[in-house]
Amino acid sequence: MTTDDLTAYSDPFVVVDYDPNWVVQFSNERDVILSAIGQYVMEVEHVGSTSIPGLAAKPIIDMQVVVNDFSNLTPCVEAMTQLGYTYKGLFGIPGREYFKRPGYHVHMVQMGNDEYTRKTLFLGYLREHEDACEEYAELKKHLAAKWTGHPEAHLKYGIDKTEFIMGILARAGYGINNK
Repeated sequence: MTTDDLTAYSDPFVVVDYDPNWVVQFSNERDVILSAIGQYVMEVEHVGSTSIPGLAAKPIIDMQVVVNDFSNLTPCVEAMTQLGYTYKGLFGIPGREYFKRPGYHVHMVQMGNDEYTRKTLFLGYLREHEDACEEYAELKKHLAAKWTGHPEAHLKYGIDKTEFIMGILARAGYGINNK
């Protein structure tokens, strides 16, 4: 990820309390995406902090679009671009193709790859462990206050969450049967 990438990151840098409308926003956008690229997609999942009831989050709906493989990436990119998404390629994460538009981030992954596994384990753990979810919410709020106004706020915020995320992944069993 370059400084230019971060400068182009136009989503607001704010962490807010959970909003039940995020589920509706996801559902509506999922339907739009499926109408455009559904023939290439196995599933579209609501991921990220907005997908966990009660968790504070940046008000951006993250979606994981799961495909069998990336053999149809070109028509997917073309269709997503027509929907107003900007295609960012890997954007620093191998095994994921990334798209964004204001308020929405789409992470296209292959079923079962490492990115899919990590995200599934992390979110599953938070959904099942209220104490970890509350701890994560407090961390997110603290980091948002710490980095608000910094020109690389999104990057610094993400880096500062890494230790917590890796700890949750270890508790969820990541690394035992995978990379």
